[in-house]
Amino acid sequence: MGIVRLVHSLRNKKDTLSRYLHAALFHELKSNHDKRLYFRFVIKSTLVGGVVYYSVHQGLWSKSEDSMQLYGRIYNNIAPYVKDNIPKEIINELPPLPSTSDFSNSLKSSWNKGVIASMKFLSETPTHVTTGVQNVSEIIRGYIEQQSVSEKNQ
Repeated sequence: MGIVRLVHSLRNKKDTLSRYLHAALFHELKSNHDKRLYFRFVIKSTLVGGVVYYSVHQGLWSKSEDSMQLYGRIYNNIAPYVKDNIPKEIINELPPLPSTSDFSNSLKSSWNKGVIASMKFLSETPTHVTTGVQNVSEIIRGYIEQQSVSEKNQ
């Protein structure tokens, strides 16, 4: 029975502490403008957290096959609404939604371009570092020479 009371008292203290911290933070927000900013931040961060959670839960950030299945589900769910609710003139001006195979090929191509660009940068890193060190040493050398000339003139 003593452990149950201890856990219950700790839970109450935690709730009290959390309420106290929220009240202290909210009390520090003197103006209504500060309170609105606080609530805007809370609402926006909650929305972003929800979107991230939902995207992880749906498989957007997992295997590429899961991402393709998610795109297929989105495509199948959105395409009828686009056809039914958007005027024909606008639909004719817009390009069609890419198919899952086109999207997959585009995704693979973009990924490969990113990998190639990253590897190129890594292979050229010694050249970039050497050029940067030379430029910095020239600037420092010029500054030292300028200081020595000004000291000689004094």
